[in-house]
Amino acid sequence: MSETKKKIYIAGAHSRGRTLRAYLEYLYPELEVAAFLVDDMSENAETVDGLPVRLIGQGLHTKYPVYIGMRGANHEKVAKELRDAGIKEIIPVTVELDMQLRNAYVRRYAKDSGRTFHVIDELPTGE
Repeated sequence: MSETKKKIYIAGAHSRGRTLRAYLEYLYPELEVAAFLVDDMSENAETVDGLPVRLIGQGLHTKYPVYIGMRGANHEKVAKELRDAGIKEIIPVTVELDMQLRNAYVRRYAKDSGRTFHVIDELPTGE
């Protein structure tokens, strides 16, 4: 029996998008990133980390959710382009969501390595 993974896209093919992919695929093994999406190929390779890089609006599966993994200043513009391309589920990765994913990733990685991870806010203050 083959396992069917839920496919998603990540808008952004540079460091934020690549890091987001690592977080999501490690934390949620049932997810698979189908491609990185960009609005301009001039500063992007055709593949990144073994995944295709595709232009927004060119033959996308509109049922796949899209995580916006780029600077917040670009979120509104890219979200509009995604909506115009027929994408219904758009998840902007805010600073807060990025921090939640990063902490969950590091916590899980530490646990899988037999260690413990605590964020500074969870440490006793000694008061």
